[in-house]
Amino acid sequence: MIYVHRAPQPPLDRFIETFWYWQADAPGHAKDTIMASGRLGVLVNLNRDYLNWYDGDGFARNNGLKGIALCGCQTTAFAIDAHQPHMMGAQFRAGGAYPFFAPPAREFVDVHLSLADVWGADAERLHHRLVQAPTPQDKFEILESALIAAAPREFERHPAVALALARFHRAPHRTSVRAVADEAEVSHKKFIRLFTEEVGFTPKLYLRVQRFQRVLRAIHLAPAVDWCDVVERFGYYDQSHFIREFGEFSGLSPTKYFASRGPYLQHVPLEA
Repeated sequence: MIYVHRAPQPPLDRFIETFWYWQADAPGHAKDTIMASGRLGVLVNLNRDYLNWYDGDGFARNNGLKGIALCGCQTTAFAIDAHQPHMMGAQFRAGGAYPFFAPPAREFVDVHLSLADVWGADAERLHHRLVQAPTPQDKFEILESALIAAAPREFERHPAVALALARFHRAPHRTSVRAVADEAEVSHKKFIRLFTEEVGFTPKLYLRVQRFQRVLRAIHLAPAVDWCDVVERFGYYDQSHFIREFGEFSGLSPTKYFASRGPYLQHVPLEA
């Protein structure tokens, strides 16, 4: 297996978390479930001009895309082929994709689409360049330059959105949406609109998904879990509330996830 990643240079590091490159053999299972997330990603198949993902009952429905695509912020789980031998991409931070694509981020929620649907023929030319570039670092530079060149907006967040993301990250249990709107000196309604346009989710949905993600990080590598402690520590009303939310965002019960979890945080191996 070869895995290489690179953090972008300022000011892009405030919007893009990482560029990554992956080359590996078959892992021994058929599909991976991908958990709900508040972040958009660019995916590039360096092996062929095709990407696919699965949804529906048992993740049985196969959906096809061109070989360079966008995976928007997701509110539910989906699945991908476990064996994708030669891939690369960019992972944006929460709200980080907004400067790079003309439609507002809310239009990318629960969406997978070929980059050509947004960038036209430029996406196909970019795909060819990425396939032909000799090294991972060359590929990263090409993708970074393409994103910069295509960006229709300045590399800035609205101050209210920047404030909200900072507050939600620092103290998610103790920060209310209305309090952030008041601190940002915008109306509650305007704050929700601004946040949804740049991040994709409403503030309340974003906080719910981020709480789920914090639970994943807490239990992913744990040898054992006290579920009652998880419910209390992460601010769920009760165990039923926790199980319902976990199932909504993962497609699995907490105990099923814990028994099936693999080596990667966002991926759960699925047998054929």
